[in-house]
Amino acid sequence: MSAQPHCPRARTRRFALLTAVLIAGSAVLAGCADFAREQPTFTVQPSLTPPEARPSTEEPSSSSTSPSPSSSSTAPSEQPDPCVPTDPAVIAACLDAPWGLAVLPDGSAAMVGERTTGRILQVAPATKPVEFATITGLDSSDGGGLLGLALSPSYDEDGLIYAFVTTTTDARILRLARGQQPKAIFTGIPRSAGAAGGRIAFDADRALYVGTGDGGTPALAKNPKSLAGKILRLDEFGKPEKSNTSGTAVFASGFSDVTGMCLLPGGSIGALDHRRTADVLFAVEEGEDYSGATSGRAMWTWPHAEGGASDCAVSGSELANTSLDGKQLVGLMFAGQTSGGFSGEPQVLLDDKYGRLLTVTVGRAADTDLYWMTTSNKDGKGEPVPADDRVIVLPAGGGGGEGGPD
Repeated sequence: MSAQPHCPRARTRRFALLTAVLIAGSAVLAGCADFAREQPTFTVQPSLTPPEARPSTEEPSSSSTSPSPSSSSTAPSEQPDPCVPTDPAVIAACLDAPWGLAVLPDGSAAMVGERTTGRILQVAPATKPVEFATITGLDSSDGGGLLGLALSPSYDEDGLIYAFVTTTTDARILRLARGQQPKAIFTGIPRSAGAAGGRIAFDADRALYVGTGDGGTPALAKNPKSLAGKILRLDEFGKPEKSNTSGTAVFASGFSDVTGMCLLPGGSIGALDHRRTADVLFAVEEGEDYSGATSGRAMWTWPHAEGGASDCAVSGSELANTSLDGKQLVGLMFAGQTSGGFSGEPQVLLDDKYGRLLTVTVGRAADTDLYWMTTSNKDGKGEPVPADDRVIVLPAGGGGGEGGPD
């Protein structure tokens, strides 16, 4: 796999376009929700305490953009603040283990969750991050904590956020509204060392898909009575989706560690499963068992020896995947309007400019698709720079760049 030609002038134009697109949609939508009329379906266990919702009272920093000419008069000993991005592709810096990422409907901002601290922050260009909530009582050991995030299908009206979290006793789905106690809507997902899964996504029919891991015990992935190693399908209240033929929350089984999830052309859910020697993308079908899946059932396979894949996102006819070890964003073109396969060779869209890339999702602003990504350079396996970890944005379809971390 070879990277696209390095074109500094073209990349500068693309990043200028990126900045214009994001600022054009800078009006951030806010919503509020009220659970007072709802009958609770689950009780929050004592191990999960209410969030500390502390909206920022600070004004957006005007210094978040490129330094003004007057900054050259500062003392030579003063260094630029690495937590104030000057790279137009960097939306937020100095984050702690950013994992979950969900772009707001207008595409001008996103919610990002810090796996280890439990903070959910709203981030936008040229603006200081604003804290939405902090979820306490989490267990962030063995890669757990605050994992996947998804916005309500009616976010413009209700302002709700869904989160996959792990506690000392289980993994669960929470629903959060600003200033209110988090509501556990689905509990009891097995919690064990590593292989927690954690990706969640809504489809066009408002069904919530949840990818879980087998916790290092493959037999659980085949056990229909276990929630481990499964794709679950729920409604917005955490109950099994009415269309599930099993009558339970289990939609498909046989997974190891679902690290990526994306909505494929045609409406099916793509699950990126981390397996022993490779990461494998499946177009998930209800009732299927993928534990003994042959290569013919896999849409694509990324060998670990070649960097593997971490997460996936779809923009038009392109599927993009991040790679932690490969430090890349790579694009594949679908062969048609369905998720039947790909055509052509993978194209490197971003090559080792920001280090290890973890989460990727798509947001649309000013009629332009953008890939929003998180880095994971402070996980003990990367080479962090003072600005890590970061949220970065790249125009879909290209705009890469080569070279080491900035």
